[in-house]
Amino acid sequence: MMRKYLPFKRQAGTSLVELMVSISILGILAAIAVPSMVDWVRDTRLASQSDMLVSALNTARLEAVKRRSLTMVCPRPTGVSVTNCSTSANDWSSGWLVNDSSSKVLEFLVQRGVTVSTGGAATSVVFNPTLGSAQAVATFTLCISGRKQHQVAVALSGRVSKSITTTVCS
Repeated sequence: MMRKYLPFKRQAGTSLVELMVSISILGILAAIAVPSMVDWVRDTRLASQSDMLVSALNTARLEAVKRRSLTMVCPRPTGVSVTNCSTSANDWSSGWLVNDSSSKVLEFLVQRGVTVSTGGAATSVVFNPTLGSAQAVATFTLCISGRKQHQVAVALSGRVSKSITTTVCS
């Protein structure tokens, strides 16, 4: 009697060689993508921080008009529970507060790695109730090492503008 030989059934799946080639290609792509991802995260962090400063300044301007009283944006003093502006502080790197004459309206914190400096020794930006005009011109520079500077300027009219300069932060 003759035996019938059944053909081998082909196994589904991947071989070890195919798996190793796939992992190698994935590793090469990851090595190329990671440095640009880090730069993108830093750019996004800096952009969001400068947008928050613009938002705080515009909020203070609108609150001054709405409440018909002076509203100020000032550096946040270091501490856990902060309610008032520090009149002597000019370090904006820990955050800022939006205050009216009686209470704190908003509080903003600065993300790690972002430095915030002013064009002078500005201790606050004060907005008048008359159309939200500022009492003094102020310029803020926000930096992350190796990225382009972001500048936020407040004009005497109270207009807040943001620009990205060609200067690279050190």
